[in-house]
Amino acid sequence: MRYLLLGLILIASSAWGELKWAPSYDAALAQAKKEKKYVMVMLSREGCPACEYMEDIVFEEKAVSLAIEKRFVPVHIDIHNDPLPDGLGYIGTPTFHFIDAKEKKLGRHDGGANIPTFMGILRNIK
Repeated sequence: MRYLLLGLILIASSAWGELKWAPSYDAALAQAKKEKKYVMVMLSREGCPACEYMEDIVFEEKAVSLAIEKRFVPVHIDIHNDPLPDGLGYIGTPTFHFIDAKEKKLGRHDGGANIPTFMGILRNIK
């Protein structure tokens, strides 16, 4: 019985992804340069329902977290508590900026998105 329960726990835990957020924008740039990846900047704020949806639903989907990990270094910036990097503005939250390690803008998405839509956004960043 113990082995069955352990097996079920392992299967269930592998169904969800977990993003490894960079501790800062500068750290994300350095890591992206080292790993030859892009940076995904998420601008958000406390109490933002769409931000919470992205964090609790979209980013918890294993396919999404794997797609992000493969090509991006994610960094989360709270618009009220963290300094905004130059040139990365927002109209509302969440706002996603996709940049290369030299800070060249590759794309932007304003607002939340469901899993299939966000996967399409990630695929289109080049």
